[in-house]
Amino acid sequence: MKTMLKPVHLRHETIWTIVGPLGPEVPPHLLTHSVLGVDGGAHFTKKLDLWVGDADSFEKDVPCAHVYRHPKEKDRSDLSLALAMFGECLLYDLHFWGFSGGRFDHEMFNLGEILTFLKDHPESEASLYNEKGLISLSLLGAGDWKFEHQGIFSIGSLETVKVQMTGDCRYPITQQSRLFPLSSFGLSNEAHGTIILKTDGPVFVYYPEGK
Repeated sequence: MKTMLKPVHLRHETIWTIVGPLGPEVPPHLLTHSVLGVDGGAHFTKKLDLWVGDADSFEKDVPCAHVYRHPKEKDRSDLSLALAMFGECLLYDLHFWGFSGGRFDHEMFNLGEILTFLKDHPESEASLYNEKGLISLSLLGAGDWKFEHQGIFSIGSLETVKVQMTGDCRYPITQQSRLFPLSSFGLSNEAHGTIILKTDGPVFVYYPEGK
């Protein structure tokens, strides 16, 4: 994936809110980060540091100083083009708002694009928020992770990875084990405190009730 250069003053920013076209309005706490609007995501934020898209869902003038406009006829999604803005070797913490509640195929391919990005950015992470404003998915690059949760969660991957998971969960993985693509091995666990996860590749943690 070819990297597009961000303005110099934004190249070392590591915490971003990435706003998609499904809304609702971005809450204030996510506007404290740098903000990238993906096409129609510009409808749902008062702050834009960057905008990327083909303008098929935002036909007005984009209220942003740094606009990266692409043709409508292309072989990559707007989200894929947005992620190409983050080619630097940094530890990213990305917050995806406005990407839930739409077409199932869009959501699945968005998941694939983000996990592909994390494959090239170990120790980076991403959070996807649902329409209620809760985190429904945590996506984690290779590395050692610790997170808190109370309730049901599932862990999965889109490629074979090795994982170990200990801590306050009903079904720990005490020995490093293979997690195969979309395997039910990681389905429907239950957390009641701190989880420690080690993975050698990108994985997702799904919270059906949100977090």
